[in-house]
This record gives sequence, C-alpha cells and structure tokens, in this order.
Amino acid sequence: MKKIIILSTSILMLFGCAPKTNEVESTPSVAPTLEPEAKSSVNAELVTGPTVDSVTSASIVQKEYIQDYTPAGFTDSDAEKALFIIGDPRHNSVLWDEARTAMKHLEENGMEVEMRDLYSMNFNPVLSAGEFYYAKDGQGEPSEEIKKEQEYVSKADHLIFVYPNWHDSEISIVKGYKERVFAKKYAYQDSANGLEGLLKGKSYFTIMNCGYLGGGRGYIGDGVGIEDEKWDTYMKAFKVFDDDTSAFWGTENYGRFVNDRTPSNESENCGEEINALRDDLNAYLDKVYFGK
Repeated sequence: MKKIIILSTSILMLFGCAPKTNEVESTPSVAPTLEPEAKSSVNAELVTGPTVDSVTSASIVQKEYIQDYTPAGFTDSDAEKALFIIGDPRHNSVLWDEARTAMKHLEENGMEVEMRDLYSMNFNPVLSAGEFYYAKDGQGEPSEEIKKEQEYVSKADHLIFVYPNWHDSEISIVKGYKERVFAKKYAYQDSANGLEGLLKGKSYFTIMNCGYLGGGRGYIGDGVGIEDEKWDTYMKAFKVFDDDTSAFWGTENYGRFVNDRTPSNESENCGEEINALRDDLNAYLDKVYFGK
C-alpha cells in the first residue's frame, strides 16, 4: 500500500514540475466589478462657479460685484501707514471684499497701505522647534522671512488683522503670524513691572467676518435686533483678548469691525447688500481712524 501511495505522489510531482512550453496563463476576459463611486450631492456648477462656497457656511461675493483693488504700498513719506495682515485663501470672499474696501478707503483718506496676503505668500504659521526660543525668549536672531515681516510692522502706524471667525478665534495662519513675528524683545520685553510692550504708538484693529454670533455689524452695542444680548456677549469676550494683546505689545486697541449679517451668496439683491456692507464699514473706519 505504501509503495502505491509513494508512486502516485511521484507521478503527480513529476507532472506538476514538468516545464510548460506553449501554455499561456489565462486572464479573466471580464474586468472585476468595482463598486460605483459615491456621487456628491454638491452641484458641480456651484463648485466651479462664482458661488463656489455657497454650499458651505463661507460667504462669497457674486462675480459681477467683486472689486479689484491692490494698495500702493509703503513709501518713505511721513504719511500715516496701515498694515493689513490678511488670512483668507478665497479672494472672492465677502471678507476679502471688506479688506479691499477698507484698504481703498484708508488710501483715499491719505494713508499709505501695505498688504500681507498670507496665503498667497505661502506663509508658514508653524513655530518650529528651531525658532521656538527666539519667539518665546528672544534668544538668537530671527530668520530673513521674519525680519522682513518685522520691518513692515515697524513702519506701520496701524496694524489691521483680517480673518474669518473660526472656532471663535483667528484662523491658524494669522495666529502663527502673530506668534512668529511678534516675538519677545521685538514686540515686548521683561521689565521691573512685568512685560512691557515695545510697539507703542501703533494701533491694533481687527476686521472679521462670521456667522451665528447673534447678528450684528460693528462691535459692542451694534447688534441688529436678532439676538443682541448674545452679540454683545461675544463682542465683550473679543474685547478682553484684544485689550490683552494690545497691552502685551504696547499698542492701542481700536476694537473690531465684525460682520454677522453677510449678504446671501445667491441673493437677488447682492449688489445692494454688498454696497450697504461697504458703506457701513467705511462709516465705521471714519469713526475709528478719522473721528468723523
């Protein structure tokens, strides 16, 4: 019996190991069936058109109402200078429209305006381990990138930060700019009475676009009759942070212009609504910067 089993196994092994001369390995004639891709519920026209973000909470200006404006920049003149630090990658957003409106208005009223478009600059907001102790303790020297930004800040009389409200705070690219540029021994230093700001004589102002903060346009007391108490609660909380940052750097807090009544992305009255927002912002800037 054992001989029969061994013989059978040997025959199988012999045929299994024999060379294959003209045999071609077969392949399936039909491709394997793949699961169909999940179809997006987002309208393709909205994704590629002027209302690209209308399916989200983002606020976009309709194409025909987008204004094209770039400030002239700083010169060596004695004119007052406003530095805009902008954190928004969507150049067709309502926030960018507010930034352009403000820059244009200040220039038309005699100020020089410089713009730092952080996303277009590919500014890295991450405070690396290598520069941590420069930013925190003023040890060592800043990088060439940071030196350049500090030169803009030093020239400016007015610092204006522009960003959307994300998680009730500034967007990360703006927060990183503050951490990396406004370093110890540049923006502040130790003194006998605690930290002393080194940017005295400058103002600190914020333009922020948001939603769901109670409804308002401006700052404390500028609710529009929707949830005014909620609005003021948020604005007072922002004021605490703004006052603290200003004290930290030695600047004067000029407050904020917060817009929580954004024109609808697909509004039939977008032109009227965006112009009303521009007028409100300009009137607010007149009050803050020119005492009108």
